[in-house]
Amino acid sequence: MSEFFYLIYPFDFPVGLIKDIVWGEFTFPYSFLQSIKVESTFLAFIIAFACIALVIPSYLLVLGILSLFSRSRCDDEMETGALFPVAENTNCNDKALVVVTLLIVLVCCVLISGMAVSNEQAREAASDGRNVISCACADLASWLSAAARELHHSLVPPVDLVLHAYKQDLKNVIPLLGEPIQQAISSESGIDLVFDSLVDIISESLDLSSKISILRDVSVRAGSLASAASDRVRDLARQIENLKKHCTLKDLPLCDTINTNSLELKMKFDLILHEQQLLELRTLGVENLTRAIRIAREEFKTLPSAILAQTTQVREDILRDVETRRQAVHSSAKILSDIVRHLTSGLHTIASQLESSLERVQRYEFARWTLMLACIVTFGFVMVLILMALLCGCGHAKNHAKRTLKVSAVWLCLASLILWGVVSSVFLIAGHAEVYVCHALWDAPQYETLTALLDRPSPLLPKNEGIFDAMFRELENITIDVSVKDVLRDCEKDRPAYIVFQLDKILDVNKETSYFEWEELQADFRRLSSSIDVGLLKTISVSFSKLLNQMLYVSDVNIAKYRMDYNVPVVSKDLPSLVDQLENIAAQVTDLTTAGRLETIASRAQRLYLTNIKPLEQLRADVVFKLTELELQLSPFRRKLNISLSHIHTAQFYIDNQGDVIAQKKVSMYISRLISHAAGWRTHVLISTGKHAARCRPLYAVYSAARSLLCSKYVSSLHGWWVCGFFLGVSWCTALTPICVKLWRAYGRRIRAHEAMTLANLGSGQQETPTTALCDDNSTWNTPGAPAPPPRNDSW
Repeated sequence: MSEFFYLIYPFDFPVGLIKDIVWGEFTFPYSFLQSIKVESTFLAFIIAFACIALVIPSYLLVLGILSLFSRSRCDDEMETGALFPVAENTNCNDKALVVVTLLIVLVCCVLISGMAVSNEQAREAASDGRNVISCACADLASWLSAAARELHHSLVPPVDLVLHAYKQDLKNVIPLLGEPIQQAISSESGIDLVFDSLVDIISESLDLSSKISILRDVSVRAGSLASAASDRVRDLARQIENLKKHCTLKDLPLCDTINTNSLELKMKFDLILHEQQLLELRTLGVENLTRAIRIAREEFKTLPSAILAQTTQVREDILRDVETRRQAVHSSAKILSDIVRHLTSGLHTIASQLESSLERVQRYEFARWTLMLACIVTFGFVMVLILMALLCGCGHAKNHAKRTLKVSAVWLCLASLILWGVVSSVFLIAGHAEVYVCHALWDAPQYETLTALLDRPSPLLPKNEGIFDAMFRELENITIDVSVKDVLRDCEKDRPAYIVFQLDKILDVNKETSYFEWEELQADFRRLSSSIDVGLLKTISVSFSKLLNQMLYVSDVNIAKYRMDYNVPVVSKDLPSLVDQLENIAAQVTDLTTAGRLETIASRAQRLYLTNIKPLEQLRADVVFKLTELELQLSPFRRKLNISLSHIHTAQFYIDNQGDVIAQKKVSMYISRLISHAAGWRTHVLISTGKHAARCRPLYAVYSAARSLLCSKYVSSLHGWWVCGFFLGVSWCTALTPICVKLWRAYGRRIRAHEAMTLANLGSGQQETPTTALCDDNSTWNTPGAPAPPPRNDSW
């Protein structure tokens, strides 16, 4: 039917005429002539229907006129001869006529059944209208709420997560920024390796300090022993000198051979004790170096805490900026709630208005259904009359059949007028609905009529507004400039509502999430970069570097000199040789007293050597060994000191020149981490609003359901009714009515033939037959006929 109306109605939608009608600008004769042009197709069909409706009354009127002019008993034959020539073999023709009539009646009954079904379908579609509209309003409200919720969840909760992420990262600046800077400086400068190498120096310094302490202890012990030995040696020398004075003249030459000038303690064990460098090396290398390294390590470990203190204010400013932006996003997102609240309120208002309108529509629909049902009952009653006439004609009640057919013809005339009147009305209603409503609703994908009616400027709305302007008229600063056809096409493709309705003009998520345009935040990021200062590390090696230089200086001791000084005899004169000399002289002297005294002095010298000099010689050897060991250890120790000092200078130079660069790299990574939170939020929002959130396919589903209810069910049912009525009326005009007339003429001939046969059997002589009787006294139509035929059996 849609294609049929496209074919018979080639005009465009009369937007201008609709505008004139809506705004009361309908003028005569221009608007009237324009409306006649637009309605010309419908007027032509109505005229055609009216002409067809007059066929049966005209036909019956002609028959009536012919009957009025017939004053003889052959009036039927005159009418029949005028309209239906009498054929031979009427018995066979009559049976065929009954069969054809029955078939036509059955076809008409089928058409009437189709009209009844269409009427019921239209009633059901109308009764479903209230439920469909109620469900549609509920679905629209649910979709609005769900769409706003999805858009809200796509924008607002993620920004809360961004704020939480910023809080955590800015709070954990030590593990995220301080420690990475510390580790990077440590690994790239090698300061940790320097600290580890200094631990080896400390251990060697401890060993050296221990050996120096042992050397000093040995020297102190040797010094005390040497002091006692020196006294005894001097005492021994004095005794020998006294002995030489008391020698006799005879023994004097022998006594003079004893030389005591070199009998003294030559070794000075306290030389090493006065070496200041060894004293400083012993005390400097362990405690001071350990303390310096510990202080340097602690100072290096305080770098993250220092960075925490340096960035306190700027971190607070960054968090404040993000919180401000979060509040701005929350404030911007409230417009979605305002729109949904406004649309939901308007939807409820429209639903209540539609509810009251639907009540009136239901009353009109009930009247329509009742009228059409009454028509259907009337048409069915006519068909029942014809069927009853056929039943009577098939029996022996030809006279009743004839009368029933005549009554049926009259009813057909009345029913035909009713039928074509209702068909014309339904055709007008359904045709206009099809042309002006359904064509507009089904005009996919262009939707030219809806676009012309609802887009800006709309002929149905004031101030050249569009449908969306009217929807958001009460909301300030909210405009949606989008075409209805774009909305329908995009919603059919299930695209997101944010794209379909161009909500970026109301809530621009691209601008709201453009974190790179937040000037305050970008300025705070630059402040964060400039607030990091690792200058405290530039003096980290000063203390132990100075200490190592002192250790290098004090470790430059001429141990070889001391070793050479200790590598001399303890006593200038060899005491064992002196003991032997004294014993030899004692054996040679003549004076027994002198010999005894010499033997006593020799034994004293022997005891001195064994108790004092020999231990001193052992201590001297021990001191010399210690000095040699210390000398051998100091050389690699100094090399290590030089290497450590070189490493320290290298590490400190790298820290001084590259420390800030390393820190800035880590700060950039930290800022990139902060930015990544906002970037991820922006990506999520753009993808959600542009591809996933609030898809508007449900809107198109509601539109499609309403369109299907109106056009596919209700209007199509009306189309079915008038099409069935059209074919029913045509079949009545072209077949049923003439056949009914012909059938009652056939029954009339049967009746007259039967009466003539009865008269022929009862009377005598030739009787006038109906076909040869005089019509009146002045008529000359008497035709001598053949003998009357024998009587026939009329039963089937």
